[in-house]
Amino acid sequence: MGIKATVVLGLLVIIGVAILLYEGPPAKERPQEETLLGEPIRVDPTRPVKHLLEFAPESVIEVTLTNEGKRLTAKRQDNQWPATKPPGAIPDFLNTLTGLGELMTLEAGSEALKDYGLDPPQAEIELQRSGGDPLVVLLGDNSPASTGTYVRIGRNGHAALAGALIRWEFDKAFRALGG
Repeated sequence: MGIKATVVLGLLVIIGVAILLYEGPPAKERPQEETLLGEPIRVDPTRPVKHLLEFAPESVIEVTLTNEGKRLTAKRQDNQWPATKPPGAIPDFLNTLTGLGELMTLEAGSEALKDYGLDPPQAEIELQRSGGDPLVVLLGDNSPASTGTYVRIGRNGHAALAGALIRWEFDKAFRALGG
């Protein structure tokens, strides 16, 4: 390599360093979060969760659970749920319900409801509140991956996908009521 090539190469290095100093280091990009299958997550983690139901657990005075035609009811008496074994099952169930979010809203046409197992529903949760209208959640099939459960909020409300935890908690509360 001759003196000319060395000078040109030196100038190129000096220009490159000057550009880097002028522009600064590249901005750090937030890594794209992915699902287990490597797909980008479509839910914005900064968006607040849309809860399935908005209620205060202490406002519920009666819980009715229906599953496979069997209807079981628990009534609050002196701030206790005496009809349950274990006694804390219904308060735990109500607290869990308040934290469950709606993963996505679904089409609620009659054919879609049948596809989701919501026409007729497989199970039903009815919460009677003191001084308020009852809250109703109809439970349908699990999603194909069994990570979610199709639900309908109210008997004539919208359909949604909730986490499969709702079905697990329902079954636990139903057993606590003797089901």
